[in-house]
Amino acid sequence: MDPVIYILDTNVIADRIHRLPQVLDRLNSAGEAGHIMGLCDPVRYEVLRGLLHVNARRKLRLFRESITPLMDHLTLTDEDWQVAAQLWATMRNRGRQFSDVDLLIAALAQRLNAVVVTSDNDFAALPVQREDWRKSQ
Repeated sequence: MDPVIYILDTNVIADRIHRLPQVLDRLNSAGEAGHIMGLCDPVRYEVLRGLLHVNARRKLRLFRESITPLMDHLTLTDEDWQVAAQLWATMRNRGRQFSDVDLLIAALAQRLNAVVVTSDNDFAALPVQREDWRKSQ
């Protein structure tokens, strides 16, 4: 079986920092199964800005030293930016507005045929596979 590429949304990283048991279990299981735990720059940015804003030094160190090194860095391409822009326009024309980060994650997930791991219900309206690891399997 080929490894699954999981793109972790910001709320999943926050759950990992806060040691949410069900999310820790899923991260461990997926890692042991050889699946890819992906971190993209927009999510990294959101995590960093949030931790810097509240001066959460211990959490910032945990993120930088213990979490980030275990993740696979997933790079956005020019095409991903184009797809995200098209998603923004399409959704805006339907009366929906999404964060740029969510749209970039969705574009990356489409290209990589990846699963977005998030507890954010906005992704339900986007053309991506998603899982909520806060919920039981």
